Amino acid sequence: MSHEAGGGLMDSLEKAILKYLMERPDGWKWVIGTKTYDKKMTIEKFKNDRKFRKFIIEQAVLLAIDLFEKSGGK
Repeated sequence: MSHEAGGGLMDSLEKAILKYLMERPDGWKWVIGTKTYDKKMTIEKFKNDRKFRKFIIEQAVLLAIDLFEKSGGK
């Protein structure tokens, strides 16, 4: 799903993810492969790096679908 095709949906999803990131505690960290990201770095990359933002959005959508399917679609 491209940013253009998603229109308002993707804008809303980006805002929701950014809000989630901003609400993390200051010491919050997470890992992708061998790279560790802290809260500040994650927010900065999410705002400024289109490829990184797209990756995070895709992962959030895949996780949401997985959780939905495991719940029996209820």
